[in-house]
Amino acid sequence: MASDEKGVLWQGAEGMDVIPGASEVVNRLKAMGKNVFLISNNSTKTQDNYFDKCTTLGFNIDKDHVICAPYVLGQYLKEINFRKKVYVVGAPALAQEIQKAGIRCIGGGPERINGSIYNAVASGALGLDPEVGAVAVGFDRDFSYDKLVRAAGYLSNPECLFLATNTDEKYPVVGTKYHLPAAGILVKAIEQTTDRPARVIGKPSLNIFYMLQARYGVQPQKSLIIGDTLSSDIAFGNESGMWTVLVLTGVSSLQDARSLSLTHDPSLQKQVPLFYLNSVADILTLLDAPVSNDVNEQQH
Repeated sequence: MASDEKGVLWQGAEGMDVIPGASEVVNRLKAMGKNVFLISNNSTKTQDNYFDKCTTLGFNIDKDHVICAPYVLGQYLKEINFRKKVYVVGAPALAQEIQKAGIRCIGGGPERINGSIYNAVASGALGLDPEVGAVAVGFDRDFSYDKLVRAAGYLSNPECLFLATNTDEKYPVVGTKYHLPAAGILVKAIEQTTDRPARVIGKPSLNIFYMLQARYGVQPQKSLIIGDTLSSDIAFGNESGMWTVLVLTGVSSLQDARSLSLTHDPSLQKQVPLFYLNSVADILTLLDAPVSNDVNEQQH
């Protein structure tokens, strides 16, 4: 089983409100011998952050089964034997996971280019580090025009890698009609400025799926992904060949899924789940449901 977290296992502004029954589901599946993975696009948390949170909230998940986009990005750079520096446009968690992989990085926090930015670009005084060989982008509350200019400066070199944790464009403020802009908005700004597409590490890209296959032998036909977002979770599951379940406790609604099922656009069709549940807790009801005698007779 592969599961996203916010909107599936917990909710709330601080993400500390456990969805009723969620921990029981995870712990029950673990007790049944199932592999349970927590998969997140959130670029503001490290693997350690998530593991500590799971422990605090009563989820029995192995640390190495916590797969977040910053961690995967750091592991990707390690696997390709990346030796240069990374310019980070993102939260401290992204820089920490890159550094844990043994790779140097710069950036992070507020940045300001002194004087006229136009003159700085024209005179080559942007302060670009010649050792930078990659730009990594995630959610960044300190994002600014100055950072956009510096990122574009590095990416003007075609050999400089352009990586993004995820392309989620918004997330809802629970209990209101509002959405907040997410990492995908920043990624898109840099893509538009540089005329270069980012290599996306998180869902719906299959990088995480390939890691699950390589490390744990995950077989898609025997795996179930439960998510609350059609464009990332469900698209990821369908693209990788997993069974997909939408829960209605997060971003996407049942009406969203029904609308997409009517489209003729193949890319949107990939976002349609096979099943839906009101909540992940409904799995407990399914696990406890008696097996039909008719089914038993058919199997014989």
